[in-house]
Amino acid sequence: MRIAVIGAGIAGLVAARDLVDAGHEVVVFEKSRGLGGRMAARRAEGEAVVDHGLPVLDVPRDGVLAGFVVDLAADDLVEVVAPGEPVPGRSTEGAPQLAWASGMTRLPKAMAHGLEVVTATRIAAIRADGDVLEVAQDQGNTLGTYDWVVVTAPGAQAADLLDHSPRGAVRAADMRAVAYDMAVMVLAGVAVEPPEWFAHRPLTGPIAYITNEAAKDRPPVDGVASFVARLGADASEDLMEESDAAVLGEVLPALAKVLGKPATKPAWTQVKRWRYSTTRDRLDQGALNPEGTRVLVAGDAVAAGPRMEDVAATGRWAAQRILGS
Repeated sequence: MRIAVIGAGIAGLVAARDLVDAGHEVVVFEKSRGLGGRMAARRAEGEAVVDHGLPVLDVPRDGVLAGFVVDLAADDLVEVVAPGEPVPGRSTEGAPQLAWASGMTRLPKAMAHGLEVVTATRIAAIRADGDVLEVAQDQGNTLGTYDWVVVTAPGAQAADLLDHSPRGAVRAADMRAVAYDMAVMVLAGVAVEPPEWFAHRPLTGPIAYITNEAAKDRPPVDGVASFVARLGADASEDLMEESDAAVLGEVLPALAKVLGKPATKPAWTQVKRWRYSTTRDRLDQGALNPEGTRVLVAGDAVAAGPRMEDVAATGRWAAQRILGS
């Protein structure tokens, strides 16, 4: 069988790897130039690696992601220890909190190795063409025909695709109703001795939590330590469309207060924005994908919970549906 997977986040990569391992031909289409979705990292000021999406990966030992981590990306793996502070996103008792010294993109890049991945390509339509499905990009060009299509884009983007797919209108309306919280992140390099904590939650102000990237085996570069300040949902929504200068004006004083460096100007800063950060509610994946449909929806909008492990499980569900057909 030939299968198209739309979206190279974790759900899409899990589905693609499972299907390729079962001997099928798979093409992954990704609208951006990067892989991994929220497992995003950047290099700032040359050598500083900063995770500006998922801060750590919660990996149950018997979960979907555990095998990929062990088999594909065990090198430069770091188990993050955060004495006295809750780690953001922790929800599985006893599950290790993992990161990679080279950045959280280490895992999705390893998962994508050997797959046919087409980046910087936005899919706009899925059309029935006899017994197969035709996938077309936003300029209208056809990118091939497939027996199945797995859509893993965020709710509103997936809904736009379902609007242009066979019998997708009702499912599109359901997906469009899934609400997301936005997230604005400030990445900053500060000339300060890295604190002992990994995650710190200020009691007041716009910042939901701050992560200390040095806790991931990323020592300061030329005496400058890296931090990520993630704004709360309300502050993120208020500042999403504001200028970087406006965001920094709100965040840097609060960050300086936490670090005890009120008079120190950061050596560098970057502002990142996630319009579709975390879902407020979710749909049932089985109900949204009735028997008979060959356009399957996976991803965070149909995950059982907010963790990356939950999102990965939706990709496995889609692969198993196809393999059992």
